Amino acid sequence: MTGSRGVGTVGTGANRDVLLATKLRPPPLRDGFVARPRLSASLADAVSRELVVVSAPAGFGKSSAIAEWAARCGTPVAWLSLDDADNDPVRFWRHVAAALDVARPGIAAAVGARSGGVSTPSYHAAVAALVNELAESAETVVLVLDDYHVVDSAAVHASLTDLLEHLPGALRLLVATRADPPLPLARMRARGRLAELRAEDLRFTVAESGALLGAATARSLSPEATATLAARTEGWAAGLQLAALSLARRTDVERFVTEFSGSNRFVLDYLTEEVLDGQSAAVRGFLLETSVLERLSGPLCDAVRGRDDSQELLEQIEQANLFLHPLDDVRRWWRYHHLFADLLRARLAREQPGRVADLHRAAGDWFARHGLADQAVHHLLAIGDHERAADIVGEQVPAQLRRREAATLYRWLAALPRERLRLRPHLCATKALAALVSGHVEEVEPLLAEAEGGLDAGAESGPGLGPVPAVVALVRAELALRTGGGGAAVRHARDGLTLVDRADGYLEYFLRYDLAAGFLLEGAAEAAEPLLDELAVHPWAARADPFFAARTLSLIGWMRVVQGRLDEALRIYRNALDTWARPTDRTHLPDAGVAHARLAQISYLRGELDAAAEQAEAAVEQCRRLGRPRWQVTALVTAARIRHARGEDDRATEALDEAGGLAAGSGVAGPIAASVGVQAARIALARGRVDDVADWVRGRGFAPGDEPHYPREPEYLLLARFLLRRQPRQAVQLLAGWHDLAESQHRTGSVVEIRVLAALAHAELGDPAGAATILVDALALAAPHRQLQVFVDEGAAAAALLRELLVGRRLERLDGGRAVPHAFLSALSAAFHRSGHPLLPAARPGAVAAPGLVEPLTAREQEILSLLADGRPNRAIAEELVISVDTVKRHVTHLLDKLAAGNRTEAVARARVLGLLS
Repeated sequence: MTGSRGVGTVGTGANRDVLLATKLRPPPLRDGFVARPRLSASLADAVSRELVVVSAPAGFGKSSAIAEWAARCGTPVAWLSLDDADNDPVRFWRHVAAALDVARPGIAAAVGARSGGVSTPSYHAAVAALVNELAESAETVVLVLDDYHVVDSAAVHASLTDLLEHLPGALRLLVATRADPPLPLARMRARGRLAELRAEDLRFTVAESGALLGAATARSLSPEATATLAARTEGWAAGLQLAALSLARRTDVERFVTEFSGSNRFVLDYLTEEVLDGQSAAVRGFLLETSVLERLSGPLCDAVRGRDDSQELLEQIEQANLFLHPLDDVRRWWRYHHLFADLLRARLAREQPGRVADLHRAAGDWFARHGLADQAVHHLLAIGDHERAADIVGEQVPAQLRRREAATLYRWLAALPRERLRLRPHLCATKALAALVSGHVEEVEPLLAEAEGGLDAGAESGPGLGPVPAVVALVRAELALRTGGGGAAVRHARDGLTLVDRADGYLEYFLRYDLAAGFLLEGAAEAAEPLLDELAVHPWAARADPFFAARTLSLIGWMRVVQGRLDEALRIYRNALDTWARPTDRTHLPDAGVAHARLAQISYLRGELDAAAEQAEAAVEQCRRLGRPRWQVTALVTAARIRHARGEDDRATEALDEAGGLAAGSGVAGPIAASVGVQAARIALARGRVDDVADWVRGRGFAPGDEPHYPREPEYLLLARFLLRRQPRQAVQLLAGWHDLAESQHRTGSVVEIRVLAALAHAELGDPAGAATILVDALALAAPHRQLQVFVDEGAAAAALLRELLVGRRLERLDGGRAVPHAFLSALSAAFHRSGHPLLPAARPGAVAAPGLVEPLTAREQEILSLLADGRPNRAIAEELVISVDTVKRHVTHLLDKLAAGNRTEAVARARVLGLLS
């Protein structure tokens, strides 16, 4: 007897790897395989196109034809046989990466199918990483997706479409399916990017039929018999193979051929009957009992049948060509041809209906013992054993979420009857979390209510993420963050944290993360800072996945932006992008889109418009490809601000139109959605369309006396800008409340912006002294972090105020004026000059203007200033420049006036401060 080989007692992870390996191997070419050169030639020609679709009903030999071509084509081929579990998009792309790794070692590690966090699945990142990895490759690789018809996930179809739209030159995609997939076939066909092989191409010709029948029966059929069988099977591979098995036992060939007729289904039923009846009782029983299995191994079949001879029978059945295909090179795993398996299951249900449940249950128990939850749940759900299935799902929750396979978790839980879930509050709460992550947001609140109702009714909890109320709190915190409800997120996260400890790793980490994010949404950066310091070294995150460290780093960068510490934020995001650009760290691509968006905002605030534009474009593209609509909206609004600042208002409007459409279509809400209207209103104000903004203000339903609340700060500061033009006193009153809030929360960036607007309001009220004092405070706060654009954005009105301050020593004579570095003033002057609102008077050719000068210095005055700095007396200067001493004295007098200096020494010192002397 052949000993049972298989997974034995190998660990859970190894078992998963063994089963994955069986999906990455083309079906082997059997002894006696009939080559079909015309099909191989067709496929060789087809893969010159970007997408090849081989579409035909079951049994037409799609996989075999592709496998023959793959074995002989000389081109690297990555093969992935799909099954129902691949409807989880994270798992799908993880398996694609594993398949490509066979052809291109190293890709799986570099690509990884990484999703986003608890609330933002970004499996699209795998597409972007895949494109990046193959972009520079010189050698083409063909990715074969076999049995694509089993995929019904819209997310998988969408991400595969994304790959096709950004397909690198070194990658070709070959899809084998029973029905056309929902991919952009028409568009690709019209552009010449698609090749297709269909049932008519796959049908066996008479000659091919004769070769197949002859090889299988070891006899030569007459041309007439061959032609008849080819015609009556319509060249259908499965029908011809079954006919060959029947003929191998027949002596009356002509009679068999004469009686053979009917539709494909009739042919299949008839021939299966013939084949099964010709087997021994042992083989026939084995075929029926193991038909419940998607994949077969010796130990698994032993467990299902209650016997120990399965390995020997598997090898015997393979040798008999009974539609059993090996899935590895060492004959540990096999599968039946799909059509043959379907027919065996139907026969089993008809002949032994009482055995079906026992067989599935035994299979489920074996898979559960070996840590293969997906297969275990499949078998238990097939027989309605919801209790055992629910037990296994509950045990798998932490692992599934750690692997970010929430879609698989949702699929399992969705298959359980709702009344069963209500009896297990922990699964109701878990399904709510999985539904949120998987995009089924409408199901979340009813599920949370059922989870809480189950607890109230005394239903027992079970294994899972942790205490059910804490899971409910996490889901509600995530929902609040999605809609900009920072306060609600803080409340829910705090409630959840009172119920967990470090032993609840995943749950405790994300509750702390959501608490910090909620604080930041409320503008409370000081409250968020210790939480983020702790998350950065959180032991569970460090053990679980480097993704979590990247997530925390991104949030710390956001905190620095809120605090106005732009230099630190800039360094954080630049370092992050440098790290994530390394081949070994590209798993953080979902956060790269966020980093680009933040860098665009930071660069804009610093007045670096070219750099900001480059980052905004990168952010829009990455977030579009990674499926992050909220961040894509943010990046588009930032792009609109940049374009408006550069005088490109038409392009700014285009960006806002796209952002508004995306926000509405993707359910983006809260402050992010509101930012689209705010930026449009700011552009309208700048164009002088005050009445349009008045309509917008009325539509928003807010008033100057409303209680300040940080998430709505941009809207109310827009209201202040509107009031500046009509009711500046109300603007002052509104700004006072917002200033107090921003100052109490130590949000320096907001304080600067509010003070600039307050200065403008005081100027409108005829209070130039008050305006100057407030503006100096704003300059002193803005200078350390180079916040230039907040002044420039206010246009001519801000330029007029600054122009007055920068004449002579006016700025220095005001409290705090000396704290404003001259380098910052020079950069500010240059930024205003670029915007078309110069702060300095126009200088003649050769003259120089600078902040702090009363008037520009002429070229001659600059020469004399340089000689004064060398300590030259008037006579020496006159001799050097060949002018009279009186002329020198006159120039020196002008220099002292323009530098607002009392003597030569003071003039030189001030010139150095103003950057006029090196």
